[in-house]
Amino acid sequence: MPPRSSRIADAETAASLLATIIALLRPQTVLSKIISGGGKWSIRHAPYREPAFGLVLYGSCFFDVDGLGVLELQEGDFMLLPATPGFTMASDLSLEPRPVSPHNAREVRHGDELASPTLRMLGGYFHFGSANAQLLVSLLPPVVHVRRADAGAERLRKIAELIGDEANHDRPGRDLILERLVEVLLVEALRVCPLSAAKPERGLLAGLADPALARPLQRIHVDVARRWTVAQLARTAGMSRAVFAERFARTVGLPPMQYLLEWRMALARDMLRRERPPLAQVAERIGYQSASAFSTAFARSTGCSPSEFAQTTE
Repeated sequence: MPPRSSRIADAETAASLLATIIALLRPQTVLSKIISGGGKWSIRHAPYREPAFGLVLYGSCFFDVDGLGVLELQEGDFMLLPATPGFTMASDLSLEPRPVSPHNAREVRHGDELASPTLRMLGGYFHFGSANAQLLVSLLPPVVHVRRADAGAERLRKIAELIGDEANHDRPGRDLILERLVEVLLVEALRVCPLSAAKPERGLLAGLADPALARPLQRIHVDVARRWTVAQLARTAGMSRAVFAERFARTVGLPPMQYLLEWRMALARDMLRRERPPLAQVAERIGYQSASAFSTAFARSTGCSPSEFAQTTE
């Protein structure tokens, strides 16, 4: 087992990486509502594709997510969907679901209006305002389910309740505060995720949860400008080149060099969007020897030149 100081450093690097990903996603346009159900009920939502979260305040329900299976949500449970697929939500999954559409009401009731509620949930929806959203969301688990007894659940509950309170009041600085609260919520949820499941199946968290892959992943993010090779990364993992490449692609979802390229381009798009530095400076910061080499790689990856991309984000 690695020494304690090494494990702490690795944990801090992983937490910093998660924070960087959330910052690149730039969550915004936060909405919140109370969802309740009474009697017997079942509703069906078409795919939403934007991120959503839920915190069960009282009672329970079943949540059947397309392609992911059924979750039973109990009081105190927290759930995050980085790209919300279609789902059925019900008191009883044997019932025929009633189709519903998302709307901006502050409270939604399902089932019998007169019956005592068997569910009360705080639901939140927001938008990732980033050209990198498709890439970064693909690296996250499709669903994060944190049970009331899991480590970190109480912190998530408090943050979700703050979001609900802020979203329902028109106070000065509301939008800025909501964006920051959602950033914290996402970091907390992803930090808890490896602890609340046996192991994420695929993606960045799965790689960080794999002791053999965590070190090379962290090395990439600490020094993205280094001229990495698969052989170098394999040595940091203590594996042969072939075994490392296969395990990395299977676990993370991309081959090592493709992952490095995608991460470099994500950082470049963010710099072009926010800072507008000279191309030579962008190239140097992400590991390209010249502005022309960076521009060629950027156009191949993104489908437009860096200057064209910067103009589209003005």
